[in-house]
Amino acid sequence: MSKKITFWLSFALISSLVISVASADSSQLTEQKLINHIDSYGNISLRNSDYESLPAGLMIEGNLDISNSAIKKLPKDLVIGRNFSLARTQISKIPTSTKIGGYLNAANTRIETFSRRVKVGGFINFAGSTLKTLPNGLRVYGDLSLLRTPIKILPDNLYVKGNLYLGMTEIKQLPSNLQVDGHIYLGGITIDTVPEDLKLGGYLFK
Repeated sequence: MSKKITFWLSFALISSLVISVASADSSQLTEQKLINHIDSYGNISLRNSDYESLPAGLMIEGNLDISNSAIKKLPKDLVIGRNFSLARTQISKIPTSTKIGGYLNAANTRIETFSRRVKVGGFINFAGSTLKTLPNGLRVYGDLSLLRTPIKILPDNLYVKGNLYLGMTEIKQLPSNLQVDGHIYLGGITIDTVPEDLKLGGYLFK
């Protein structure tokens, strides 16, 4: 093999390794890269990005939007001052140490369970997700949307400050000691019995 051919083979091999390393690094979101996504209000948008993870111990003053991104797992001790959207991601779990000052939008995700230890200051949207269970004693400080989820049973002692949306679920009855300050929207489902201890600030819409 001539020296010229050997040179080009070596060059091609090195180039492919460099491209491979660069591609791997591009999916990792470092604190330095994160600066490029922060606006003047402290909001971070990673919407539609190819990043696969978030830095550990991330604390954000404003909103965090990772919807439709390649991120599959959230770090522990994630703190978000305002709103958090992870809609249309492959994320299947929200760590119990997560704190969200505003609303949580988890629509069309793979989340099946949710812990009441996750602190959320506003509404919670699980519409179109794979949610199956919610914890007893869950308190939601805004609307709670369970539209188009496979959930079958609502937890006891559930409190919803806003409206409760149950359309296209498999729920057949309302739980004990349910309190909804707004309306309950059944969205076509049939509730067999309404508990006597239901506390409803608005109306029950079929």
